[in-house]
Amino acid sequence: MKNFKKVLAVVLVAVLAVSFAACGGKKGTAVKTGLAVTGTIDEVKDTTLTIDVVAAAVTVDADGKIVDIKIDEAQTKPDLAKADADYGVDLRTKYEKQGDYAMKETSAQIGNIQGGGEWFEQADAFMAWAKGKTAADIRAAVGADGKSTDADLTAGCTITITGIAETVAKAVESAADLGATTDDKLALNIKTEKYYESDGVKLLQYDSNVAAVTTDADGKITSCLIDAAQGKGTMADGKFTVKAGTITSKKDLKEDYNMKAVSAQMGVIPNGGEWYEQADAYQKWAIGKTADQIKAAVGEDGKSSDADLKAGCTITISSIAETVANAAQA
Repeated sequence: MKNFKKVLAVVLVAVLAVSFAACGGKKGTAVKTGLAVTGTIDEVKDTTLTIDVVAAAVTVDADGKIVDIKIDEAQTKPDLAKADADYGVDLRTKYEKQGDYAMKETSAQIGNIQGGGEWFEQADAFMAWAKGKTAADIRAAVGADGKSTDADLTAGCTITITGIAETVAKAVESAADLGATTDDKLALNIKTEKYYESDGVKLLQYDSNVAAVTTDADGKITSCLIDAAQGKGTMADGKFTVKAGTITSKKDLKEDYNMKAVSAQMGVIPNGGEWYEQADAYQKWAIGKTADQIKAAVGEDGKSSDADLKAGCTITISSIAETVANAAQA
């Protein structure tokens, strides 16, 4: 009888192992994935302005609490008085700049963080603090001066967090079930580039493409969200004429992005597709793909070379694919 029980136990373990393998080896709990992108144009002076694009990617549990979080910010500061073709712009994000952002000394003078903290270090402190928080918790931690009122957070983060906190809260509130689990890795990538400069309309434009991606142990995408923000600076007589204000991302613009009629003329998507609709098609197509497969689907013209993707997405995807691939292999 004892031998029979041993044999039965071994069989049950084997059956469970096979069943687990058949399910893809997934053990993690399902989580929602969210992405939010906010932006501003400010500090507009004669030949300079600042374009700030803040992005937050989150995974959220069933109770609306943050499981994982990534934040970053693209700060683009062109100076028309600079002789170089890029107007002195460094297109790296604040997190990518690491120590080159050079705020440690200023931070040290505040006295809260021993030796001071670079932007990326303070961002790390914010992300660690935010885990387990809800959107309401995040917003409640912002004081009237735009800095944190939470003692645990101010111990490692003394930067102004107004934009960061609101972007994170929006990401939490927009999070949806897209296929990610707690076993998956969350990554965020931002790529900013000078889109075009036209002497005819005197416009200098910077586009920040953003991707939030979760990947499984095999490097396959389990959830994908993309967005983009366009910072446009109008010019006259070598000076900026644009007014300070907010930047609404392409996805948040919805129909106001106004590309449906142009899309319809191409004849590929019945009645055309707005940017956010084509982005949705891209996001769904990306599920199950690896970084290499994402990059391989970009043709020489910058558009998709994949038949399934082209059926719902005819926009130029070269920069989008780069951000998604970068996030997938982060």
